[in-house]
Amino acid sequence: MYNGGKYFRESYGLGDVLLQARVQKSFLNETPIVFGIGLKLSNGKINMTDEFGDRISDNLQVGTGTIDPIFSIYSNRDIKRFILSGGIFTRISNGENIYGYQYGNEIQTLINLDYIENPLIYGGIQFSHLLSTRDYYEYGKISRDRGGENYFMTGKIGTKATDNLDFEMTLQIPIYQKLNESQLISPFIIQFGSLFRFES
Repeated sequence: MYNGGKYFRESYGLGDVLLQARVQKSFLNETPIVFGIGLKLSNGKINMTDEFGDRISDNLQVGTGTIDPIFSIYSNRDIKRFILSGGIFTRISNGENIYGYQYGNEIQTLINLDYIENPLIYGGIQFSHLLSTRDYYEYGKISRDRGGENYFMTGKIGTKATDNLDFEMTLQIPIYQKLNESQLISPFIIQFGSLFRFES
């Protein structure tokens, strides 16, 4: 929809769920390093339609329609009242969905500085780099206007509802982008989420 010189894009629903197992090891100076391996499931909806009943673009669907392997490595260090952490997360594309669309691979690198002194409220700032390759459509055709590099700064504030449950809000702002061809971008992204920790 085009209105007053601005584009509005809308999609909603439950996206693809990530399942990941993690193993923690300590190395130099007892620095903890967490290795993760898992899957991005294909449960997200991929057949949403517009007001005319036509299926919207694949890159606007809340799901991808494929099961992809994911890998990660993270580490952190306490600095007085703060935690400095960083890591790498990657998703490897595992083929096309039922509509012949294949999403590109992606790798994300991030650095966090979080304040954790308060028992109820926490906050932090994150700098991240996202690199994604091009998508493919109709079983092998290169998709233009997809893929590239993004650098983001993200602020975070949250509250600890219980020992296992957190609620948080993040505000992400792009600070540099080098994208393929012409792509619509958001000046900022606000997200609300929750985190539940299972304990054995």
